[in-house]
Order: sequence, then C-alpha cells, then structure tokens
Amino acid sequence: MMTDDLLLRRANLFFPGVADDPESFTAAVDSGDIIVDPAKLVNLLQSCLHDEAVIEVQFDDLTRVFFCRVLDHRPELEEIESDGVVMLVEPEYTKGEYLNEKDHLVITPVEPSIGNFLICSVGRILLRLLGSRCAFEFGCFFEEKIRVRGMPVLQCSFPLLARQVRGARAYRAKIPKEMELLIHVERQGRRENFSTCPMDISVNGMMFVDPFGKYTDLREEEKIRLAMYWPRGRSLKVNARVAHVSQLRDKSGIQYCCGIQFDLATRSLARDIELLVAGVQRRRLRELSAISDEFGVDFNNW
Repeated sequence: MMTDDLLLRRANLFFPGVADDPESFTAAVDSGDIIVDPAKLVNLLQSCLHDEAVIEVQFDDLTRVFFCRVLDHRPELEEIESDGVVMLVEPEYTKGEYLNEKDHLVITPVEPSIGNFLICSVGRILLRLLGSRCAFEFGCFFEEKIRVRGMPVLQCSFPLLARQVRGARAYRAKIPKEMELLIHVERQGRRENFSTCPMDISVNGMMFVDPFGKYTDLREEEKIRLAMYWPRGRSLKVNARVAHVSQLRDKSGIQYCCGIQFDLATRSLARDIELLVAGVQRRRLRELSAISDEFGVDFNNW
C-alpha cells in the first residue's frame, strides 16, 4: 500500500504545481485530475496495449518529444516432455495480464531512436496518451533494457499515479506520403469542389494544402463535406468546418493550407476517425524508425 506522502512526492515530481500540499492533492484526486486508483491505472494501460495507441514520451524537462507503444510481457514458452520429445508450448496467459501485478511497464524502443540512448541517463519519464477530449499523463522511471521473447524492449516502473488533462490538444500525426491518403472536398452552392492530400490528422480534424493556392476562396466557418480514400478500397466520409486558412512557407515557396474540424455526429464515426489516426501514427512510427536507423542503435547488444 502506497502512503499518501509518497504519492504526494511523486505528484510534485511529475506534475509540479498541480498538487503542492496534502489539501490540494486530495482535491485533485477527488476531482479526477490526479488518478491514484491502481485498478484505473491498470485499465488505462491495458487500453493502450489493446488499442496499440501511440504514446508521447518526454524525458525530464527536455522539450523534445519521442513516441512509443505499450507492449505485452508474455512469459517465456514452457518446455513439456511427451514420449521423450520436448516441446515448447504457450503457458496459460491473458494479454496484458502482467499489468495486473502493478510491478512494471514494458514499452517499445522509442522513436526517434536517439531517445534509446538518452533514456539511460534520465531521471523521470512522462508517458502521455492523447484522446479526443483529454490526455492522460503517467509518471514513471526507466529500469532497464530487456528482451521479451527475443524482442528488444524498454522496462519502466509501473506508474503510481497519472494526471488527467482535460481539453488537451489532440496529437496531430504527420501523414506519410507512402500512405497515399487522398481527400475529396465537396462545397456548398456553386463553389468548386477539389481533391488534395492531407498534411496531418488528429481525432478532431486535419490540415491539407489548398490546390488553388493564392486563388483560394475557402473561408473560416465554411461547412464542407470530406470524403477520404486510401489503398485497398477503404473510404470514410465526414462533415467538417473550416477552422482557419493559413499561409505556410516550405522549401518550394508559399503553401495555402486549410485546417478543418470534424463534425463527429456519432460515436461510431468518431471511432472510425480514431482508427484512421491510429493507422497513420503506426505508419509514421515506421517511417521515423527507418529515418533514425542512421543513429546506429545496436539491437543485437540491447
């Protein structure tokens, strides 16, 4: 059983300014801003595992953000002898079961991979799960690099507490060009429809380049209809509003970009968007992994 004094000290370490004294700490727990219930922490982490959610990772006070996913820690295969033959069989185990022990947490090596060198010398780690309406931040410590059935992973301490940040910005995943995601924009009245490629996406909206450039007539608060298409015949349609029209400079000059907010009328539609964003995040992690190979992380000597 963790003492209130230890939890308060951990809260001050990971979330300074949120609960500086016993009274404010108790108030934060009662309001749900600080989560200390082990069952709730296990439930949140198991959800991350089953959803393959992409987690933001921050070390100490560094501003650079890394990414990882929560992994399972399956027990090793068991040896069973039958008629003089030794066989390896799966032990009885339920996915995510190790989290019920509240002993440790296993995550993937972080991306970009330079973070796998930095993590060995940091004092504290903050894991941030971003949702559509809030974020959950888990405070933990790095323990060691291990292998789970031959796969190199990072083992951290099990978080004793988490912070719920209401109204936190949704993580915006950059869309890899190889994903071939195309959107078709339908507009009201006689305004011209068009197709383009999105730049990034979150559970709340996306940003895309307006192909009409400086001749764009998109306006803030304009209502549009989006149809999104990606390989294997998959598609998704959603209503949206224009949140802003901006000029951004890149290496080729000025881009005219449009940020939109989805109108998620049903929970089913919101879930479809969440699944799409998760797919983009996974593709982006693979892209980052390929790029960061130049840092030479030696997984053979993990």
